[in-house]
Amino acid sequence: MTRHRLTLTCAAALLTVTAGCSAPAPDEQSPTATPEPTATEAPQPAWDYSTPTPSSEESDEAQADSLIDEEADQDARAGAAAAAMVTAEVWVQGTTLDQLDWNEQLMETLTPIAQDSYRDRWWGYRIVATEITGEPELTAATMASATVIVPTNAGDLTLTVTRPTPTDQWLTSGIEPATTEQ
Repeated sequence: MTRHRLTLTCAAALLTVTAGCSAPAPDEQSPTATPEPTATEAPQPAWDYSTPTPSSEESDEAQADSLIDEEADQDARAGAAAAAMVTAEVWVQGTTLDQLDWNEQLMETLTPIAQDSYRDRWWGYRIVATEITGEPELTAATMASATVIVPTNAGDLTLTVTRPTPTDQWLTSGIEPATTEQ
């Protein structure tokens, strides 16, 4: 008896599932309905991983909207170096300024994301460098970011400065103190 109930229950479930999967009658279909993929047909994604190549008409527009950084011009290089120096000048005052003042001045030179990363992470009294000993050197520079090395009495301080657009202010997004004493 239990075997017959199980068989009847399975048959009823199968009928219910197959009835729900059947296509509606032709007069019930809406004109905007899209066919569902069958079990053998994989659904196609609305996007793919390839990068579209602009046509000749779109090339000027695509170039203007490009995320590829251009080589830095002289103004960009000067601005990046100046921004790095402002951060470096605050950095080397870590042992001479009050901790709260040092931290506040440092935060003013950093990007918002860097502020979150550096807040309460560095303590001024632990900074070994106390003076800048040379001119900043740009090791890489685009119109949006630059890496600047600033020599200090405790070794080279490497700073990364960025800006969202060529008209925005340069701010420091990364500070890497010297790993060895010089």
